[in-house]
Amino acid sequence: MRAVVIGSGIGGLLTASFLVKNNYDVTILEKSPRIGGRFANLPYDGFQLSTGAFHMLPHGEDGPLAHLLRLLGANVRIVNSNPKGMIFYEGKTFHYREGWKYLGFTEKARATKLLLDVKRGKLPKGEEAEMSGREWIRERIGDNEFVDLFIKSFLGWADSVLDVPAGELAREIKAALKWGGPGLVKGGCSAITGELARIVEGSGGKILTRKKAVKIDLDSKKVITADGEEFPFDVLISNIGIRETVELIGRDNFDREYLKKVDSLRPSEGIKYNVALKGGPRISNTVVFTLDTERINGYNEPTSVSPELAKDGYTLIMLHHALQSKNVKAERRKGIEDIYRIFPNLDEEGEILLIQSYLDGNPVNRVASGQTVEGFSVQDIYIVGDAYKPPGGIEVDGIALGVMRTLERLNLGSFSEWYL
Repeated sequence: MRAVVIGSGIGGLLTASFLVKNNYDVTILEKSPRIGGRFANLPYDGFQLSTGAFHMLPHGEDGPLAHLLRLLGANVRIVNSNPKGMIFYEGKTFHYREGWKYLGFTEKARATKLLLDVKRGKLPKGEEAEMSGREWIRERIGDNEFVDLFIKSFLGWADSVLDVPAGELAREIKAALKWGGPGLVKGGCSAITGELARIVEGSGGKILTRKKAVKIDLDSKKVITADGEEFPFDVLISNIGIRETVELIGRDNFDREYLKKVDSLRPSEGIKYNVALKGGPRISNTVVFTLDTERINGYNEPTSVSPELAKDGYTLIMLHHALQSKNVKAERRKGIEDIYRIFPNLDEEGEILLIQSYLDGNPVNRVASGQTVEGFSVQDIYIVGDAYKPPGGIEVDGIALGVMRTLERLNLGSFSEWYL
């Protein structure tokens, strides 16, 4: 069986690894000169930044991506965060559990009941599932400023949006309760994508860079690249997005209702700030949710597990904020102001290394969380990647859930216990 995979992002590499392990003849086509997409290391001024992600998995070694890596026998080390998270609020940074003191007695009781309901699978349905997630929290717990700011920060960090439908938020909370908090990848993003590439090529698969797919011919079942080369397939895996895949196939092959759904999809967009601070670890292996800021939603410190990601004598901090407008210059300015709010002595202690914007053709996610569109029904063609994250799936762990569904459709595994 011949399998062609378009795109060497983590969804494409994951799926290709399972295909090649199941005796498929696999060819990955990657338009860029390097593999990994937005989950790779980016060398910069003596540091190993990232092309997109934060050298971190949303659910660490207990989430769906780590599970798939174990099934593959991948040589990757993931270190769970401890604590699972911290909070920056009222000028102080503290353990997330201390946040309970900002809730009144009745609010604590309501929040506890909400968490128990979600853990037991009692999730919003019907109209309630479609309402604003933050409004749903207000209705269930109360109009508490601290809680709302925390949910806003969590969503901005995890999903790069400031709100999602209640059904999606409930499942993301369920995922956190079920699989726990985040974890850093030893060696950064490329430790995973590089290992997956090794598995693919070590089992006879091919990875071709600078090969841009420009057309999918359904009649002859071939992918045609920009240089005119043709790659026949029995199974095609697309890691380049739903809309982009539809365009390669041709819109006239889809009905109007499906195209309307595809055209309604919106990406999540954001800005990442890479900061170098002199000295050793500041917060260790965790995420700080920033409630005191106008734009920054959170930050982490990948060098607490992988000091080799920074120059000697420095700590690497990565901060992120979900875009609130298309005025990127203004957004960056506010983000930088927030960085100085978090690190008031930045000019003496370090510097901002690089600011990376993710929008338009290079967003954080091609499809924002809570917008999953099922129904892609072209025979032998499957969508994976950040455009197909099943409900409740956060970032790369959400991508892993989508890969699980694809593997099931190909009769290459059973993963029902992982769905939310």
